[in-house]
Amino acid sequence: MSDHEQWNEETLVENRMIEQLQTLGYTYIHGKDLQDERISQAEVILVNRLTKAIKRLNPWLDENNLNKVIRRITHIEATSVMEANQSFHDMLISKISITQDLGTGRKNHTVQLIDFDNIDNNDFIVTNQISYTHANVTNRPDLILYVNGLPLVVIECKSPRLQPEEQIGQGVTQLLRYQKENEPLFYYNQFLVATSNDRAKVGTIGAKVQHYSAWKEPYPLKVEEGDSAQDILTLGILEKERLFDLILNFIVYEPEDGRVIKKMARYQQYRAVNKAVERILTGEHPQARGGVVWATQGSGKSLAMVFLSMKLRRVEELENPVIVVVTDRQDLDQQITGTFKRCGFPNPRQAETVEELKTLLQQGPGSTVMTLVQ
Repeated sequence: MSDHEQWNEETLVENRMIEQLQTLGYTYIHGKDLQDERISQAEVILVNRLTKAIKRLNPWLDENNLNKVIRRITHIEATSVMEANQSFHDMLISKISITQDLGTGRKNHTVQLIDFDNIDNNDFIVTNQISYTHANVTNRPDLILYVNGLPLVVIECKSPRLQPEEQIGQGVTQLLRYQKENEPLFYYNQFLVATSNDRAKVGTIGAKVQHYSAWKEPYPLKVEEGDSAQDILTLGILEKERLFDLILNFIVYEPEDGRVIKKMARYQQYRAVNKAVERILTGEHPQARGGVVWATQGSGKSLAMVFLSMKLRRVEELENPVIVVVTDRQDLDQQITGTFKRCGFPNPRQAETVEELKTLLQQGPGSTVMTLVQ
């Protein structure tokens, strides 16, 4: 790569994203300054920052348990990157359980790694020029986003001067190479971005280039005149509130053909689900709380239902509602029930008869019922 191309990639793509992330409240720290915070280049977590964050979010935690929690995060036992990634995602969402006596005997308490409710109670960093060495191979991804010392997003920048079809392709090829050469970095990864400013796409670990997708609208935020594809994607998925919403409500792990695939919502699903939640919460009468989503075949309707259900379960005002999914075809009923089960959704029950439906609807909060319209 010529110096000019390198310069072009850095100024037009990397620096532009760093500047935008700073306006969104991220702190920029050059990789060499973070180097001092790591014992070695093999470390992918900024352990001091993580320790500080855990102490701040869980002030009751004693020293011994603090060390246990840090060890559990830094030494994830797993047979594959995907298994480790799912295990860590579970720690983020469901929190880590630890036994400690807080004055009323030894009991289980949950430890928060990220404060999803109070966004500013977390430490957000964007860094570049940071190297990671694993098994004698050193990688230097273009940008890394750290939250509380955890490397949650990896971003690869490419020159907009490359052939249009090569811009994202080359970025994804590089991201796949990093995943092969430095597995531990991707235990903590929520999603990956390949960008050339003119084009920008997001994908999850293991995804090939055809499964990366653009984020064409930063709902509910607005696009400004002159915003590039990269600016829109940054605003749509990396703005702090959007990032947390995606991690909490829009990522699932679904077994397919004997392996697990990590899936994240596309922007259409994200927008539809959030608009639906907003209506349910603010509609003044029953009609105003409903709506229709136009969707084409293969646009991910079943997953959108899973995302909507996950989010409704988390909205406190709704007090863990009963969710009923009604379909008009047997195979669709099976497919959607299967999707809910495979995505780890707790206990979806299929009602075969009207009587059974009545019984299931009386189970109270937190139940998910599948049924056919007929």
